[in-house]
Amino acid sequence: MKNFSRCIIIRIFTLAVIIPITYIALPRISSVCAQDTVNIFPMYRYNSQRTGRVPFQGPSTNNVKWSISSSGEIWSSPVVDADGIIYVGSTDGNLLSVTPNGKVLWAFKVVDEIFGSPAIGPNGVIYFGSVDGRVYAINPDGKLKWKFQAKGAIHSSPAIGDKGIVYVSSYDGKLYAIGPNGKLIWSYQTGATIMTSSPAIGKDNTIYIGSWDKHLYALNLDGSLKWNLETEGKIDASPAVANSVIYIADMNGKLYAANTDGTLKWAYNLGSRTHSSPAIDADETVYMGTQDGKLCAIKNDGTLKWEFKTANSITASPTIDANGVIYIGSWDGKLYSINNDGTLKWSATIGDPLLSSPSIDSKSTLYVGCVDWKFYAIGQ
Repeated sequence: MKNFSRCIIIRIFTLAVIIPITYIALPRISSVCAQDTVNIFPMYRYNSQRTGRVPFQGPSTNNVKWSISSSGEIWSSPVVDADGIIYVGSTDGNLLSVTPNGKVLWAFKVVDEIFGSPAIGPNGVIYFGSVDGRVYAINPDGKLKWKFQAKGAIHSSPAIGDKGIVYVSSYDGKLYAIGPNGKLIWSYQTGATIMTSSPAIGKDNTIYIGSWDKHLYALNLDGSLKWNLETEGKIDASPAVANSVIYIADMNGKLYAANTDGTLKWAYNLGSRTHSSPAIDADETVYMGTQDGKLCAIKNDGTLKWEFKTANSITASPTIDANGVIYIGSWDGKLYSINNDGTLKWSATIGDPLLSSPSIDSKSTLYVGCVDWKFYAIGQ
């Protein structure tokens, strides 16, 4: 927990000296199109299965194209809509809408910090949660559509399911299903807080969520329990769903592969605590970051493929591009591009811890936030 203590200190200091920034509203460069899953990065970990795998190539070099300043740390992982507009939250309470060339279109201000990623619905509406316990639905022009009040802070990221239903978890230990009109459909109560675990949705519409009560839950569409799997430690990670296996890691550093009927397929000890979420490659190699600074590649049979060592903890989650290249940020202040054989392709030195998980757009630009109050674009 040493790094998390440092993180808390950083955040308290940041909030103590915060200087408000005025964002100039710019005209929207084009209308938001219907969701095209080939050309956008619509939610945390790219898709509702939370695989972290995108269908386009990432940047081939470590060139920083631009950066913009916030007045708070950026833990939030960015998303990208069909027009290339990027949305990302900040601990200053602003959700930013940013053009591909780094201009802020608008900022929507809430009363508390934003840690989780937004999600873009099929109609272009942007959904996100805040420490104030509310889920916000924002139209593409930056105007509020509705807000929903949960009973606890929200650090997690929404998933968008069939019919535009928004699934989001909260500190109150509940997973909420909210209709596209902002009305509660159902909620499911777990046995403890849900800190940062974000729901994943399987292709059969089963909804998965982890909890601090040391269980992975599988829920039916009506919110009833399908099954649960007990883990050794609390869960901060988000589940990732492959063809017939659900992957989840507990905070003790054990990675679990669960079958779709809730039975355990295998478990692998990563050798260190982890708050990172798994990413799944096309061959079902699973990539995980750990508190001892490693990116671990685990084969789909539960054996180690390779490890890549960074100089400090990894709490962000990896992103995999169409060529199998993995991108991950570390507390050592570097963003790494790692080939799927475990060798370094390139690294970019940002200088401060990277807790934001990278997103990649269809033009091979990578976006990532940093605790230095800046948001970065990397690519040609």
